[in-house]
Amino acid sequence: MQLVDTLSVVGEVLSWIGLGIGVPLLIVALLIRLVEGQWIPVEIAVIDRDGRPTARWFAGGDFHERPLRRSEPTATTDGWLDGFHSSNDPARIRIGEPPHLRRVLRTVGVVFAAVGAVGLIVSFLPLVL
Repeated sequence: MQLVDTLSVVGEVLSWIGLGIGVPLLIVALLIRLVEGQWIPVEIAVIDRDGRPTARWFAGGDFHERPLRRSEPTATTDGWLDGFHSSNDPARIRIGEPPHLRRVLRTVGVVFAAVGAVGLIVSFLPLVL
């Protein structure tokens, strides 16, 4: 077997693996973005309502409010927190950084798809040479 044939076989295997994993990951990342929308920074005021800390914020042209969960951080000394609200639903907030799952899926998907695309190009070497 010649070197070009070996490269072609390796390129074909890489293209199947890379595109087979990368494209579905990119589709899942796109679906998550469509469902969640973009996370937009917002300042959140924390008040005490009926003995429970409650978050209030202004987004989408309206004021929103919800009680804080036990796992969420409470306000700093000045009563303000940094958070993010969903562009699809301004009533949804996240205190602190939004989850990185979509970014991880997109990055891994791009890497696998790029390896698959390079493998696909290399697999066509015997046709050119």
